[in-house]
Amino acid sequence: MSTTEEKNFGITHVFKNIDGLAKQNEMVGNVEKHFGAFWAVKLYKYQDGDLHIGLNCEKFQSHDWSIKTNFDILVGGQSFRTGSYLFTQDEKTFYFYSMHISENEFSNYEINETATVEVRVRISETTGIMQIESKNFSDDVAKESSDVALVVGDQKFFVSKMLLSFHSTYFKSLFNGNFSESGKSEIELKDIDPNVFQLFLELVYGISVVEDEKISELLKLADFFNCQTAIDRCEEFLFFRSYQPFEFKFQAALKYKMEKLKVKCYSQLSKNTDFSGLSPQDAHDYSPDDWKELFDKIVSLK
Repeated sequence: MSTTEEKNFGITHVFKNIDGLAKQNEMVGNVEKHFGAFWAVKLYKYQDGDLHIGLNCEKFQSHDWSIKTNFDILVGGQSFRTGSYLFTQDEKTFYFYSMHISENEFSNYEINETATVEVRVRISETTGIMQIESKNFSDDVAKESSDVALVVGDQKFFVSKMLLSFHSTYFKSLFNGNFSESGKSEIELKDIDPNVFQLFLELVYGISVVEDEKISELLKLADFFNCQTAIDRCEEFLFFRSYQPFEFKFQAALKYKMEKLKVKCYSQLSKNTDFSGLSPQDAHDYSPDDWKELFDKIVSLK
């Protein structure tokens, strides 16, 4: 199935320490999500010091997909090139071969220690792009199969006590313990973002919709509700598909006891790691054993 509706977006990144970029190496800008795909600008340095601009597009789907694009490139706020490209499952990165910037042109585009690259993308056609629809917890269908309504903000979520109790000790105590709410058909949950609670419920109900934009809030809520199922699904996302920086993954792995992610993060530590970025704002996020393990690792790398 193909979609021909045109969609537009722009992605900009300021690349720093251009002189420090080793020749025949690349820098990758921040990853942004637009229209169901993940995009990032790239900058490659040739052996002679010239630069080359690229664009990366990722879709985490096992089946074939394509995104047909047209684009305008601006460097240092100046119009640079226009072009087009068809991104596919097998062709996720495109280095614009006409996007070569020689060193003697750097001043024309305000390139010195930094380079500002903007790509304005127009998507003219897509095929095979799957959009996961959110589960509706507020309609009559949800109401008929529920036995309690949870009020979060201005929204009602009709859910199953048994299902939530199975996955969360918080809800098990709330529904079955000696609380005044236990026998109520409608229970208010205060100080919770209904949008994040929606995503939390979808994880519990088996709809994997974790995204980088909400991963931090989801982990906090899963931890608050003591829901290991949601934490496990967040860990799987961080392990395989997330574009969060390494520092975030490391801190989250230790704070929320995600052992598989922790092992992966430790395997990536080296003497070149910026260990100052691994220290959490709250020292209590790491257990005493975590602090000792991190200290021992730092010492072993010296």
